[in-house]
Amino acid sequence: MRVAGPGFINIRLNLKALLSRANTALSNPDTLISTAENPQTIVVDYSSPNLAKEMHVGHLRGTIIGDSLVRVLLKSGHRVIRQNHVGDWGTQFGC
Repeated sequence: MRVAGPGFINIRLNLKALLSRANTALSNPDTLISTAENPQTIVVDYSSPNLAKEMHVGHLRGTIIGDSLVRVLLKSGHRVIRQNHVGDWGTQFGC
């Protein structure tokens, strides 16, 4: 591993070790996400668009990231409350 300028780190992966880990994950996918010792109730807020403004791809991105987090949390044994609050009308004259 070496620093390659501000904010960047170059790493080299051992191909045999990487293939071994990938084969293990493919043959037993349940080993990828461990079970939580103390499951919790977790609220995940999706994109929550401001209805007074135009929709854009950023809202879709936030929803996809939120749903990915929900799936990992559920797999690890947590109780998840999904929320997509669309009631924030904000100001219709903002920039």
